[in-house]
Amino acid sequence: MRLLSTRDLAEVLGVSESSLKRWVDAGRISASRTEGGHRRIALGEAMRFIRETRAPVVRPELLDLPELAVAAKAERLTGHLLAGDSVGARGFLLARYLGGATIAELADGPIREAMHALGELWHHQDSGIFVEHRGTDVCLEAVAHLRGLAPVHAGARAPLALGGAPAGDPYLLPSQLAAMTLAEAGLRAINLGSDTPPSAFAAAVAEHAPRLVWISVTAALASARARSLVRWIDSLPASISVVVGGQQASQLGKLPPRVRRGTTMTELAELGATLARGGRAS
Repeated sequence: MRLLSTRDLAEVLGVSESSLKRWVDAGRISASRTEGGHRRIALGEAMRFIRETRAPVVRPELLDLPELAVAAKAERLTGHLLAGDSVGARGFLLARYLGGATIAELADGPIREAMHALGELWHHQDSGIFVEHRGTDVCLEAVAHLRGLAPVHAGARAPLALGGAPAGDPYLLPSQLAAMTLAEAGLRAINLGSDTPPSAFAAAVAEHAPRLVWISVTAALASARARSLVRWIDSLPASISVVVGGQQASQLGKLPPRVRRGTTMTELAELGATLARGGRAS
């Protein structure tokens, strides 16, 4: 875990070290102490403070986040993905996250917009498949980078959620974003990833006893696979909340009444926050 001195964080924010120490002593920033009594601040805590106060980052290199130095605030994420610019994509998402955007807002906004634009290339350019695949990989890398930096909100006793994409669906990004959204909402989240058959879902549910199961359906599924998935969903205990979303979720046809059909990550975040507070899904 990266630890910052009060001098480091003060220089990051462009404030005096004495001000930074006062914020720590007042409890605005959590810090540990070395054996010599020096204050040390975890990177995740520094990021929390920056997000909550909207503090400008004057020297991002001191956070070991050089991407922030090249993040163009006026540029769309689409431009970085079309160019295969992984540093720019990481900087774009990180700058907006530190500026206060939630994971759900990033997923529903710039990421959704950029991935739609990439998908449209298939219809208009001979190189569209190559550009789309490259851009998707860049986006996955940027999202994974953000996931590694985002502080963990859920405690050891927080409700657990698990999910993934069904067998025949190779897409990684939607389920990854769902896991990050729920983790930010306060749940412990296990992402089973892409191409997960009902038997693997069932084994995971039996082992972890989740409070919430999400299914992300982005690719068109064979009818037999869709029916098998629906049968498994119908077999889940009534105590488990179930959310099904994604571009091809309608392929599953009629679902049990208690199953939610999600259309945005913001809706998923709201449900996750309700469950994290001990509430019940309505």
